[in-house]
Amino acid sequence: MTAPEPHPLDAPKREAATADLAAVRRALADLPPAPLDPQGWAAGAEETLRAAIGMERKIQMEMRIGLEGRLDGLPLRTTAPLAGMTLPELLAEHQAGRAMLLRVLDQLLAGEQGGVRAWTYGEEVPPPVYLLALRGRLERLSGLIAAQRL
Repeated sequence: MTAPEPHPLDAPKREAATADLAAVRRALADLPPAPLDPQGWAAGAEETLRAAIGMERKIQMEMRIGLEGRLDGLPLRTTAPLAGMTLPELLAEHQAGRAMLLRVLDQLLAGEQGGVRAWTYGEEVPPPVYLLALRGRLERLSGLIAAQRL
């Protein structure tokens, strides 16, 4: 009999007590954005970008729900349907969306002392656990995008 798969939050929960959260946050800002140059992309790049942008929009909404009434200075970005966007438009949308995602994350982390919580993988978790889980999610999405470069 095989052991059950670990839950995706097991490692972030263990790591939260000892992690340098400021360094984790800085590392998220240092994740390479998708280059805006529309040349040198594989045929599947548009679909990969659509999926990644959609996931990052969902992530942002997870954080906004946790922030409830603490959204001062964080307007909702007007977004367009991804299906009709060209590759250059998708690249620009990814960059703008990632920048807003990091702004919302900063607001979430700043509200930690005020009882702010966030939801990920179907569980309500404190901001440090959310940050560590988010790191894994964004690293995977960035890797999927990078794999589409020729």
